[in-house]
Amino acid sequence: MNRKTFIQQGIFFLLFSIFLAKCFSVNVEYYGVNSTSSDIEKITKTQDLLYTQLLSFPGVTVTDKRDQNYSSEIFIDDINLIVVYADIQDDSTEWVFTIYAEQPALKKKSEITKTYASYYKILTEAKESLRKLLDSIINQDDQNSKAVTSAKPASISNTTPTLELISGTWVGEKNISKIVLLRGGRGFVIFQNGATMNIDVEIQENTVICTQTGKSNASFFPDLPREIALVAALDAEPIKWTLNLTDEKTLNGTKKTLAMSTKENSVSATELKISQVTWTKQ
Repeated sequence: MNRKTFIQQGIFFLLFSIFLAKCFSVNVEYYGVNSTSSDIEKITKTQDLLYTQLLSFPGVTVTDKRDQNYSSEIFIDDINLIVVYADIQDDSTEWVFTIYAEQPALKKKSEITKTYASYYKILTEAKESLRKLLDSIINQDDQNSKAVTSAKPASISNTTPTLELISGTWVGEKNISKIVLLRGGRGFVIFQNGATMNIDVEIQENTVICTQTGKSNASFFPDLPREIALVAALDAEPIKWTLNLTDEKTLNGTKKTLAMSTKENSVSATELKISQVTWTKQ
């Protein structure tokens, strides 16, 4: 880090600290890191580091909930409470780090997502990301999650999709917080309820196909009643998206997943539903 950058970061931290200490008493609940990574040691190290860094901020009171994963199903009615948690996913070539701050009672949410070639880069930049995140949520106007507007069809509509071109973070589906596509042909879907689904990503004849990998989870079917989703998940077919690249920031196509079925006076989720979806790149 050069001298100029070091001084700039020092000034930013000083001003932010004064801002918190004098203007706010911030109450934070810090939850465990969500991850499907097999490297438990690195995930735990990051989780503990974030907690320590939160404790170091003047004016911030932290409640340790590292033994829990945050979910939107957790009821919080304290308008002054900020929830902080992170998500880390790793591929053979890169790490995707997302950190969230929410005020559930006010329906406010901020997040920062970064992709790193090295895991250790997460550790060196985590404190700055935390500062920016808290500053963002504290100064954010009360509003629901920002609306995603569909991009206009562009002149590059016949651009051939590649794993490099479509890699990044996508949004646009109800009940899904984000979809992250990685250059290595893998990705993951983060649901609003906190569940994470791994996916395989491939391109066949200019069509982007994203297919669920691993076992199904009832949380993958938020449109279904919980008791039905629990049973359906036991032998559900993988969820699958078949998409076309409209432009560099828009994927349009269909999603195949379970739907409610009423037959012979019984209710189940055995039918497959194909619905239209649009993803927009952030």
